[in-house]
Order: sequence, then structure tokens, then C-alpha cells
Amino acid sequence: MITIARCLSEDYIHSSKLKNFCSSHGMTVSENKPELLRQIIEFAGEDESSEKYVETYDWLLEAIKEGSKEFCLKRVYVPEESIENLEQIISSKYDSCPRSDILSFKSKETASLVDYQIENDEQGIASKISFVFSTMVLEGDQENERGNRIIYPIYIDLYINEGFFVGRYKPKTTIYKCSENDIVYKENRFKPLDETGKLIESLGKILKTENMDINPSQKFGKMMYKLYQKYSFTPADIQSQIDSLKDIKEDFVNNIFKRLNLNILNKKKAKMDLDIFLEKFISINGDREKVFKEDREAYLIKISSDDIMQMTRIDTASTGNRPLQCSETFFDGKKSILNTKECKNLHLCYNRKRGYLGCFTVQFSVTKGWGVIKTYYVPEEDDIQNVLQTVFENY
Repeated sequence: MITIARCLSEDYIHSSKLKNFCSSHGMTVSENKPELLRQIIEFAGEDESSEKYVETYDWLLEAIKEGSKEFCLKRVYVPEESIENLEQIISSKYDSCPRSDILSFKSKETASLVDYQIENDEQGIASKISFVFSTMVLEGDQENERGNRIIYPIYIDLYINEGFFVGRYKPKTTIYKCSENDIVYKENRFKPLDETGKLIESLGKILKTENMDINPSQKFGKMMYKLYQKYSFTPADIQSQIDSLKDIKEDFVNNIFKRLNLNILNKKKAKMDLDIFLEKFISINGDREKVFKEDREAYLIKISSDDIMQMTRIDTASTGNRPLQCSETFFDGKKSILNTKECKNLHLCYNRKRGYLGCFTVQFSVTKGWGVIKTYYVPEEDDIQNVLQTVFENY
């Protein structure tokens, strides 16, 4: 019979995942999460070699990994020598790695490598390495009180062809490093990003990777700007209306500059401002929400950026999952963002690969020199990989 630690089933496996599994395998679907899990474990049976057991066990491992909702990224170069000798390098450094999994591994107070898998491309060359680490931490709300020991998995994928380390973990603020008698001490706070970063740095040294970015924070900010451009483009019908006013716009700007004797060097800026003005009032005229969701796999709902030239900070957000382009605030900050060509924070609402499940939200930001991605509303692995590939392609 499959056994799963309570901390993993409660914190990492969402009830919607359990419902989908039960539904697709002809089991009763209810709102009772423990009952759903009981049915699934019963479905697997006790024969570890059976098809049902293997399918269920693998599904649980995938579901736990999907439940780790925060990611940190670093762009690196992996030398050919390392790629050709991955197995030897990793097994030599982690000779005590049990090649186990997060369900059966006995976690310790320090992070241990549970397993690693090397994926090859069609030519048989390594294209991705997936590492699973695990540690035991204390969870508790009250300092100087006894906490509960829980398993804390950390997943690290090295996308060799794309050149990225991607750490994946569960964001938690009430976890601490284990201490004597399991007492929660403030100074022992466990910081998931920091701990994942240390593991990535350690793997980087072992594999002799080289950091590709001189200023990772700025590079990730410029990547966010590319996503901003990709997903906040002006719909064709609105652009057509703006273009139809080309002669009127030209005459208007020329007349204003002539009548007021303005510096002609500012004409280009004036035309840009006028285009934004027209786009703004066409976009917010009536209910156009659907227009800004069509023909795109994601749409903008929040953004922040610093305009150094104007010494201002742009911070705009829509209500709920309404496209930001439907609001006045989007256009009030658009010029500054176009000038800086960099974002500090970006929230996008993505359509799922399986569209009937609805959309999910992704937050992009920079923290301590790391590009950080947070996902909300239970995206599936295909959705997560789609987001990551979008980042790789626009970096």
C-alpha cells in the first residue's frame, strides 16, 4: 500500500488534482480531500509491480512536484566536457544518493540528493537533468514553541540546451531549520529561495557551469519587458482605428507646434503621446475585455517599473483577472515603461493548455539577483513548462 506523509498530501497535492484522477479512473468524486486520497491509494493496491500501482505512484510524484509553486532562475553555460561526463560527475560527488523518491526517502536535517534523472535528445545527447533534494524542517507559528517536523522537497532542473538552472520549491514563511527539542527559533528561519540558491550554486561548481549574465536582475527585467510587449500588443481593430486617423494626427501635431512655436525636436514624442491617448480612450470605450483576451496565450493584469529619467515608479493593476489594457492606469504608465524597456514586476493571466480548466496567474519578479516566478491557481505541468519556455525564448 502506498504511504504518503501528511505534510506532502496536505500542502502539495491540490484537491482538484485528486478529483481529476478519481474522475478519469471511474471513482466517486467528492469535496472530501482525505476520502479522495484514500480512494486513490486503494485503487493502486498493494502489488508494487502492478500497472495501477506504478501509474498511481508516478502520478503522486508528479503531483507533488507540480505543487511546488515558486521558481528561481539563473542563466548558465554548461561546458561540453561536463555534458559528456554527467553521470560520472554526479555519481562521484553524490555517491550516497539512494536514487529514491520523495515518498520513500527518509529526509534528514540537511538537504540531501534523493534522485536525479538525465534526459537525452533524439541524438542521445543530454538535454536536461532533474535533481530532487529533500530536507526536514520545522513548521510553526509561534517562536520558542515546539514545531512540527515536515518534509521539504526542492526540485532543480538544468535545461542544458536552453542554458538555465530552474529551482522549484514551496513558498512558506513559517518554516525553520531543525533544532534541539524541535523548538522554533527566529534566527533559524528557513528561507526557501536562499536554500535553493545554495544548492544551485553547488551544482554549478560540480558541473563547472559559467554564469551568462553580468547583471542578472537587469537581464530578467528586460525579459519581463519583452513579455510585456508580447502580451499587451494593441488589438488589430484598435490599431486600425488609430491608423485611420494618420492624416488628422499629423495635421493636429503640426498645427499645435506651429501655433505655439514649440521645439520641433519634441514632435516625435508628441506623436507617441497622441497615439497612446487615442489607444487609451478607444480601449476603455465600452466593454472590450474580450478583445484583450483573444488571440493571445496570456494577458497582462499587473505591472510595475521604475522610470529613472522621470524619477517615478509605475505600479498599475487591474481588478481581479480583468485585462489591465481595459483600464486607464495601463496607458498612464505605458510611456514610461516603453522608455525604460524594463519591468520590476509583471503579472500575467495565462490560458491553460487544457482550456476548459480556466486561466491561471503567473508573477514574474527579481529577488536577490534571481529571476523569480510564482504560479497561482494550480497550473498543470504542461502549463508550467509553457511558461518556462516562454521565458527562455524571450531572455
